[in-house]
Amino acid sequence: MIHFPSVKSLRGELKRSEIRGNMRYQLTTKEFIQQRESHTYRIALQNILGMTECDEKETKNLKMSWTNSSKYGKLYKIVANAMFVILPNRVVEQRSVQFYTWLSPAFAEQMEALLSNPVT
Repeated sequence: MIHFPSVKSLRGELKRSEIRGNMRYQLTTKEFIQQRESHTYRIALQNILGMTECDEKETKNLKMSWTNSSKYGKLYKIVANAMFVILPNRVVEQRSVQFYTWLSPAFAEQMEALLSNPVT
């Protein structure tokens, strides 16, 4: 079993949590969190400018080994003003981010609903 670092103080109410392969995905009313064994990516929903499903052409242009893993859902591109990457020894803030991730259809639908109707 994969050990994920605990996420300290989730912002907002937890709406969905999924573990697929070696990744954990969490969605709250305020943020999207994706975790690998030693990396945590946190994007506040208010910082997300848009989220689109990648088409086949865009997927082929990505030079990443995990672009063939359609068993995990569909590949999405999240464009955001800011994202925090939490590593074992530091936290890095990235600006103007294009973040690619696999989302299950149900997860993507719920995330799109929260982006369309933000909770204040």
